[in-house]
Amino acid sequence: MATAIATRYACALADVVSRTGEFRRAQEELTAFAEVYQESAELREVLKTPAVSVQDKTSILDAILSRLGTSSTLANFFRVLLANYRLGIVDDIIGEFGKLVTERMGISRVQISSAAPLAPAEQQALTTRFEAVTRRTVEAVFHVDPGLLGGVTAQIDSTVYDGSVRGHLQRIREKLTAR
Repeated sequence: MATAIATRYACALADVVSRTGEFRRAQEELTAFAEVYQESAELREVLKTPAVSVQDKTSILDAILSRLGTSSTLANFFRVLLANYRLGIVDDIIGEFGKLVTERMGISRVQISSAAPLAPAEQQALTTRFEAVTRRTVEAVFHVDPGLLGGVTAQIDSTVYDGSVRGHLQRIREKLTAR
């Protein structure tokens, strides 16, 4: 349920931000606010409690946003979240907004895991290969997975490319047992 609501808010924000094309700035401002919001239990409590009036909550929120240098677009967005009691799902909204931004900017995020750290040339080669596969600009995030024997695995959304030794051995096993 929270994800569906977060998706709706993220879509609305993406639609507004697409007019200016400042997706990265919006992401930075969302993240900056989320960090402040998550750091302070007192702030979360004050903004959630019905004992504090909406006007007082809005004043507190405006002071924080002013200190962060938040744009008027994002300030209005946070006020809407506050008025609709949705600040508690700001992390979910950020995640959904990030997905929408990469989609609208024609970027694919690829999670690449390897048994050992990859050299910059290897990273660039994999990035280039996935740009050819997806026909999009690729933002590759590299991880070391000590559970891999060798090779790499890559994930783009729900699609997994398994070029690991373990995956290769599994495919051989399946072929041999299928006979």
